[in-house]
Amino acid sequence: MSFYTNLDVAQKRAAGEAVNINSVAKALTGIRDPQNKAEVEKANAAIRAKALTPGISHSDSTIANMSVQYGNSEYIGIRLMPVIPQQHKSGSFFTYDKRAQLAYPDDALGVRGSPNEITRTRGTGSFTTLGYGYKDFVDNGELQNADAPLDDLADATSGLLEALAFREEMRIAAILTTAANYSGNTTALGAAVRWDDAGSTPVADIAAARNALWTGRGPGKVVAFTSLAVWTAMQSNAQMQDMFKYTKDGLLQPQQWANYFGIDELLIGAARKDTANEGQTASYSRIWGDVFGLVRVATTPSVRNASFGYTFRFGGIDTAQVFDPMIGTKGGYWAKASVDEVHKIVAPDTSFLLTTVIG
Repeated sequence: MSFYTNLDVAQKRAAGEAVNINSVAKALTGIRDPQNKAEVEKANAAIRAKALTPGISHSDSTIANMSVQYGNSEYIGIRLMPVIPQQHKSGSFFTYDKRAQLAYPDDALGVRGSPNEITRTRGTGSFTTLGYGYKDFVDNGELQNADAPLDDLADATSGLLEALAFREEMRIAAILTTAANYSGNTTALGAAVRWDDAGSTPVADIAAARNALWTGRGPGKVVAFTSLAVWTAMQSNAQMQDMFKYTKDGLLQPQQWANYFGIDELLIGAARKDTANEGQTASYSRIWGDVFGLVRVATTPSVRNASFGYTFRFGGIDTAQVFDPMIGTKGGYWAKASVDEVHKIVAPDTSFLLTTVIG
């Protein structure tokens, strides 16, 4: 009937009022009147617009090709203390005396002479891995009821792995930003010469640190690391900018900088952490403190080599998903991720740490 009414009937229906059958009959007699057609069509359009609202014609559902989840910045710790897989939870390794490689007796040998004997000393170091792990529960009923793109079981496992990687980054960052771990190869910059100060000399500071590094005989590379705040200060430092003003396009890039100093790579620690206790308002800061370091990193673990440190890992990272029928109405899955590892400093003098470089 809504498409065959006169103006009075249409307006009443639009207002939600009751319509008398006699009024409808009268409307049918006047439908052919050309004077009424324009008014009737106008009223009917208003009725249709009111009736077909989004809430009536469509029910919102979760879209299947998009969701929102934050991710932390790239972790750099394991690239500074690389993994050496182990078949046992504990073990030892040989260490060679540094001095014995740098001082030798006279090697002149006369006719029928006896050569001088060299001194060799060798010791051992040891490691014991520690266990780390997390678990998470996924209700089977919720798993079956979930809309795409949700996959709570996959999310649980990936979340556990992310949590392990986060805590690993925290442990390695604490080791590498502590000056006491560098066997004296460390310098704290004074307030007037920090790299966000106009009078600073970062080129000389970095060159001195680079020259202080000890090395090993096996394959390795020199890797620099710093925080995002320090790198930002380096990019705008007048001395740094002057070095590259004729060769760079835009801001200084990490690899450009590394090539200049004869360093293989520069890693920038930009990952964040929440320092507030659970239940309190979040307080975010960077995992890596405002230091600048250089470390020799072994590209391949080998004998008679030296680098700052390693991550000794027993086996690999283990994951498991176990169904528990005794929880909830439909049971559920326990997801678990764990690792056995320890971060061990083995040759601290192959590295150097500059502290208080900004601020």
